[in-house]
Amino acid sequence: MDENDKSDKIKKLRKGVKLSPMIHRSIMNGFDQIIDFIDFVKSALKREKDTTSMRLEEGSRGLNEEELESYYDFYGEDYLKIDEVFSKAAIELIIIKIYSHIEVGMCDLCDVIRQDRQKHDNETIEPRDSGYLDSTKKYLIKNLGLNLELDKNKEWAEILGLKDLRNAITHNDGWLSTKNGTIKKLIENGLVEVAQKVESCNQISGKISVQFEYIDYILPKVRKFFQDLKPIIK
Repeated sequence: MDENDKSDKIKKLRKGVKLSPMIHRSIMNGFDQIIDFIDFVKSALKREKDTTSMRLEEGSRGLNEEELESYYDFYGEDYLKIDEVFSKAAIELIIIKIYSHIEVGMCDLCDVIRQDRQKHDNETIEPRDSGYLDSTKKYLIKNLGLNLELDKNKEWAEILGLKDLRNAITHNDGWLSTKNGTIKKLIENGLVEVAQKVESCNQISGKISVQFEYIDYILPKVRKFFQDLKPIIK
């Protein structure tokens, strides 16, 4: 959100317009932009695969068996890099981007709901002290009194799983040790693969590799979580 957008929202607040519905729409629009970015990345990766495959096919024409083996040993790495390097990097970037949007969205909701209540209901509510996911959840429930029932919320459980994956990527170079049942189901379903996997005391450890199918799986759940907040935050 740039400074002009912030200024416009402040002016509307001063005129008595509540900010929370506006911020909610902004959050949902942000997910739409992420979807557009994902579609672009998928298209770019497919285009690069097709181009590389065509180039390899053209370069191999007329080669005998021995020459073909040497050719693909040398040039075949270009094709493998698309999956092993570029796709992996893109998936990790998208996971970080989705989680960041969730965390920022929760922070924004905390702030505007507090402002709306102080402006319209004359409530005095202390501001939140941090922007981490757990603290914003507590703030929404304890300080703002929202009945979220997150312990029963399936989408929230998926968001917590996403948080663990994101933390493994950003803080531990993809190494994950978890007892999270949601992530275990992702591993069982092949959406997350674990190299050098060790299972002990109900905990799975190893280096994760997240499949693109996980992105298609998690985004609708995250969107549903925020969409379901709409009637609660008004």
